[in-house]
Amino acid sequence: MIQITKIEEEPVEQVPYLAAGANGKGVVPSRLPIFFGEMANIPDAYDVIIITSDLQGVIESRHEQQVLLGEALPEMVSLLLQIKRPSISRERVLVLLCGDLYADPWKRGSSGDPSSVWHAFQREFGEVVGVVGNHDLFDSGSFAQLQGMADITVINDPEMVQVSQLRIAGLGGIVGRADKPNRRERKEFLKGMRELLRKQPDILLLHQGPDEPSFDLQGLPEIRECLQQHPPVLVCCGHVHWARSWIELAQGTQVLNADGKLFVFTRKSG
Repeated sequence: MIQITKIEEEPVEQVPYLAAGANGKGVVPSRLPIFFGEMANIPDAYDVIIITSDLQGVIESRHEQQVLLGEALPEMVSLLLQIKRPSISRERVLVLLCGDLYADPWKRGSSGDPSSVWHAFQREFGEVVGVVGNHDLFDSGSFAQLQGMADITVINDPEMVQVSQLRIAGLGGIVGRADKPNRRERKEFLKGMRELLRKQPDILLLHQGPDEPSFDLQGLPEIRECLQQHPPVLVCCGHVHWARSWIELAQGTQVLNADGKLFVFTRKSG
């Protein structure tokens, strides 16, 4: 079973970016922390698994243009790997994206097309798999283009894919009114999730994740209850910010919340 064994307490890097402030405060400077960690049972095909979510900001590019944070981030992470782990080839990196990769720094909670972020990660690394967030509004052409690419898998409706030796399940969007984009009725969302968990994936990608009352971490209680009724799985999600990055539920499921963070996992040492 693939599982997290360690995440460094301090970020190896913090990437400055601009984001929309709360309560109409305009554009505010923020930082995205990059953490290194270790996992047990990473498949032989990969040396690194990168996981991130909710990259809701912009960054000044070298040409003094504003680009989405997620467009600029892959090149930065690639350079960081070259410095910290020079023996690792970019093709042996798996990227997992948990949604909400679009941002407008002038409008909090804005929605738009994040396909440029997917392309940026695919250019730098080997394989990209992820789910759609509630603010990811692909236009039909860009979504079809991504779906047609060999090294990219975008998941919205419940789906299980085989990537190398990994069984990755995904369910995009959030619980909400079904007449709004990327939202599902609670009953439908949980039904889709249960069907995926019954297939016993190695990793479950969600945009919206569970809560954990013992640590005062926000999320959906029903997702936590559903996870606890099935065999252990590594869950990656985002949507709401957690003060701590990961938890382990009583039956062994690990939940990594990557909202506004990026994690670089290598094989467990020793």
